[in-house]
Amino acid sequence: MFGRSIYVPDNPAWVGGSPQSIHEQLWAQGRRRRLQIRAGMAAAALIIGTWLFSLPWGLLAAIVVAGADTLWRWRERAASSVWRKGLRGERRTARVLRALVEWRGYHVLHGRKIPGRGQVDHLVIGGAGVMLIQNEAVPPEMQMAEYRGKLYIDERPGAKVATELRETAEQAAEMLRERLGREVPVEPVKVVYGGDLQRGLVSAEGVTMLRAHRLPLWLRNRRVRYTPEQVTEIYEAACTLPISRQALFVR
Repeated sequence: MFGRSIYVPDNPAWVGGSPQSIHEQLWAQGRRRRLQIRAGMAAAALIIGTWLFSLPWGLLAAIVVAGADTLWRWRERAASSVWRKGLRGERRTARVLRALVEWRGYHVLHGRKIPGRGQVDHLVIGGAGVMLIQNEAVPPEMQMAEYRGKLYIDERPGAKVATELRETAEQAAEMLRERLGREVPVEPVKVVYGGDLQRGLVSAEGVTMLRAHRLPLWLRNRRVRYTPEQVTEIYEAACTLPISRQALFVR
């Protein structure tokens, strides 16, 4: 078909009837309602501030309330931007790792293949261990939480999601063991864009789910288990893992 690129695949998020397309339509339809709510909140702040103090203070209160609501809506919108574009977030995570993690002595490999398990977005190797990181963008309304050690997604058990990620990490650990001749645990991590992630970090069923911006602090708070020499040895072994095509796009 004319007008379509043979190099860039079609993005399902841009097709009419997709969840992203419906979300955009609902967001546009709700614009007037959001403005009415903001105006009502600002008016209430103006009245209360004027009654309690004076007109200038009332005007200041109205501006602050309107600005706070605008900022909150913007943050809400920005949080779902990766999902709305039909992306998974691997490029954003790669930038975070490059800017805030690599200079701390961590080695990062992007886009590696684990035979039988598919593609791995990032392998982070450092003194705190080896972390296998996968990215996922989810709808804004999706809820992810931990309860009594179990993972729940939209109030339903998330055991399948945890098992798939955990098994991929176990397969990566097995490949490193074959190359090094000793056990090297690999910890499964999922970076989530969008959705409602309980307290910004959920750890359940052997899997950690968190926001990209929390990765550096999360890594820094972990205990050191490898010396620099051991880190280099593990990194060199990990470099022999097959490279996927994705590695060309996240650098």
